[in-house]
Amino acid sequence: MASDLPEPPPSATALTRSATPTVSWFELFYDLVVVAAVSMTNDVFLSKPSLATAALGAVTMTALAWVWFLTTLYNNLFPGQDIVRRLLLVAQMAAIAIAGLAVDQERGLENRDGLIAYAVALVIVAALIAWGGRSTHTPIQVRSIVPILGAAAICVVGALDADSRSGLYLVVAVLVSMLPILVSQYSQWQHRSMLRLEHLRERLGLFVLIILGLGFAELLDALRSTGAIPRADLFALLFILSFAVWWIYFDGTFSEHTDLTSVRWRLTLLAHLTLVFGIGGTLDVLILLISGHASDLGDAALTYFVACLAIVLLSFAALTYTAKGRLGVQGWTQIVCATLIVIVGVVLVPQDDTSTYGVIGLSAAIVILNAVIAVSADVASNRHQWRTSLGVALRGEDLPPTTGD
Repeated sequence: MASDLPEPPPSATALTRSATPTVSWFELFYDLVVVAAVSMTNDVFLSKPSLATAALGAVTMTALAWVWFLTTLYNNLFPGQDIVRRLLLVAQMAAIAIAGLAVDQERGLENRDGLIAYAVALVIVAALIAWGGRSTHTPIQVRSIVPILGAAAICVVGALDADSRSGLYLVVAVLVSMLPILVSQYSQWQHRSMLRLEHLRERLGLFVLIILGLGFAELLDALRSTGAIPRADLFALLFILSFAVWWIYFDGTFSEHTDLTSVRWRLTLLAHLTLVFGIGGTLDVLILLISGHASDLGDAALTYFVACLAIVLLSFAALTYTAKGRLGVQGWTQIVCATLIVIVGVVLVPQDDTSTYGVIGLSAAIVILNAVIAVSADVASNRHQWRTSLGVALRGEDLPPTTGD
């Protein structure tokens, strides 16, 4: 972007942000399609549990979610609902779906098909950037387009190479497109107050909600095929656990009282990537247990479950820090509990179903406890901030400015 663009005053920025429309129906439709593709990545581990499939699931989920984040960022910078943008997004949905179908190495599409589809999705992101700049009369963001097209080229080269190195090409492509955006380009957006923060927060929250909602849809589909609920206790536990995750996120982390101008958004984006992976893996294991398919999990299932749940808590700790500027009681509690869950899962490696359910029940109880602590800490923090603001206002002083990263 041009370096001589004037910076809007804080008051004008706040007015612009508050007047900006919330998420549109088309954006929600886009989110649903992307989440459906992202959810397929964890199934690779569940069909054949191993360290290799766990790593494959983590890499592919990160790659697909990163395309969603890129698209969301540029739609945030260049809002619009014109027909060209929608056609590009529909084409990108199809490309992301094809890339998701290629994750399964045995029953899915070929690796080369997935890499080509991922390259197409990245090229469409670059096209959206160029079109958004053209429609808003903004100089083309060459520093953003070049690394994205470079990442797409790496995927095309990977598609022409041997399948055994497909994962490596995908990792390199994600890093090539991710690092320049988060390291340098973001600083320019933040410096010029270009991001619509309320819209960005709502898109991230909806992505998390849809991931959880899709988990319930998969559970009901699995139970419909069995004609019963083999594990009613775990069925109830899944609802409580999901509610606890929602509670931590919306009332304990990004509550309505959060000052979005002070949020460290770069770390927030990265923490959402790990949060989505953790939630997906946790729900997948619970769904198979509830529907009576415990035998399909394999010996690595419990380790995978506790690892995913620990990732969820560590992601929440990172999000707490990004939203509040400090870990506080809730952040440190989440880190300690994540460590405890991993220790419990490793020490109590199950020899039968009873120990498996015991570890899962204990882990869920820890998450519920974290929800109570997180929400209580958020309420206490908001009460303290309100009293501080009131005292400053009564003394006729100005509140100190806050800035993000």
